[in-house]
Amino acid sequence: MATAKRMESGDSGASSKDQTESTQQSESAGRKQPIYVTSEFDALHVRRVVASNPNTPRQVLERLAADDSAVLRRHVALNPRTPVETLRKLAEDTQADVRLAVAENIGTPQEILAALSSDPDTDVRYGVAENPHMPEDILVELTQDDNPYIRCRALKTLQMLAPDVQTRLRFIIQERQDRLA
Repeated sequence: MATAKRMESGDSGASSKDQTESTQQSESAGRKQPIYVTSEFDALHVRRVVASNPNTPRQVLERLAADDSAVLRRHVALNPRTPVETLRKLAEDTQADVRLAVAENIGTPQEILAALSSDPDTDVRYGVAENPHMPEDILVELTQDDNPYIRCRALKTLQMLAPDVQTRLRFIIQERQDRLA
């Protein structure tokens, strides 16, 4: 679906017939208005750039988060300025890539990370294990995950924390392992 846009008005809803008539009317009035035709890919690309831009207004991010395109929703989820309520909705998205983007967002609140830590998709749990802003108890839980990659990632994230926190969490992890043995 190719859409035509007039540079002056930004009208993207005009039909092909309307565009032709608009050009003819402009030409008959002695003026030529430039009409730019963009492909669907170009329109998606522009929306993707807007969704990724940290200066995009919150209202625009909220609208883009409801788009049919999972790629676009993923870019909104990665945006550090996406409102918490929007992140909460995107954390329940049907597409794992969108939920993964929420897990990777540095602005995602801890309660959303806690909910995503039990996601059935391993990539989403890996993304949570990678986020240094997660609650400590969730980090400890992920060091016991069934998936060895998630366990390893959680241990690497643990190494990024302050030394006193590392020591305390390693002690808790060791206690849990001793109880299981």
